[in-house]
Amino acid sequence: MPDPFGSFSWICSHTVLPQCNLLFSQIWNADPPSLTNLFPDSSEFFTKYNVTGESAREDPVVQVARSDAGVGVGSNCEIARVGHRGSPGDIALIVLSALSFLLAISLSIHASKRKAAVGRIELRFFLFLYGVHSALQIVTMSSLLGQGWTALSILSSIHVALIASLFWVLLGNAIIATQVVEDGTAAAIAPLSILAILFFIPTLYISLDTSLGWTNVFEISGEDVTYLKNIALFILTLLWPAIAVVIYTILMLYITLNTLRETKPALLYLGAFVLFAVRQVIFFLVSQPLCDASNGKVNSSFLSTLLEAGSVGLIYLAWKSITEDDWGEDVYGAYY
Repeated sequence: MPDPFGSFSWICSHTVLPQCNLLFSQIWNADPPSLTNLFPDSSEFFTKYNVTGESAREDPVVQVARSDAGVGVGSNCEIARVGHRGSPGDIALIVLSALSFLLAISLSIHASKRKAAVGRIELRFFLFLYGVHSALQIVTMSSLLGQGWTALSILSSIHVALIASLFWVLLGNAIIATQVVEDGTAAAIAPLSILAILFFIPTLYISLDTSLGWTNVFEISGEDVTYLKNIALFILTLLWPAIAVVIYTILMLYITLNTLRETKPALLYLGAFVLFAVRQVIFFLVSQPLCDASNGKVNSSFLSTLLEAGSVGLIYLAWKSITEDDWGEDVYGAYY
């Protein structure tokens, strides 16, 4: 039987999303905590701790299990926290995330040099958020901080809220590219920024409430503990980004093929979508096999980060292609 809508149980036992840090923290701080969901005996990583339903949070063995745990909830294979069980953390992800951050800076600098380019400010806004997202990955997805720590909960909450905003800004770039409003003006930048904030703040609150337990609105109880069910987080941080990418691609293909009648940028936008789709498949399906094969040294997060960077790079190249300086005024006229 498939998990109910809004469930993170399968996801968090097979991937290293920052959302999983929030759910780990909530279960750990619950009274009583469902420790067998966090440290299942069926997991090769946690079986050595022999945590049972009678174990208490204060038990030294349970404390060691929490201290050793990497990103995820009840995963069969995890990259242990830095300095624990001989683990250096997810070095591959750290390196790729740092390179992605530098890529965002580089593309933003190059975009700023194209003073008359259409949508330059809006694209730089997207690249800025992508760069911050890449930097946060280093902390929230690479087993640097201990599970259940308040610092990790706060940083993960900021990260997932940023993800919701990032994909709105991506979609906003496409909407502005239709010239429903003139790019670079207050009429374009203000709604883009305000809606980014409106995505960020509620998602941040939901994430913090989930992990720190300010209220019981997002508290997991009953069988939902098994499924790690959180519909709000699921919609805002998993479903919404996928929808935004699909709509963005459709809009940009319409603009490039119907308005500009150019195939090169259309192929680049299509390529970006394909890389994003492949990234999702690899991230969710390959993480555990890679972790098992490497004996807990790497998972699919570095591959997904590489593909994500490639997708962002293709988006920039497509934007650059439709704003080339040597295009005729008639083409720009058609675009506007």
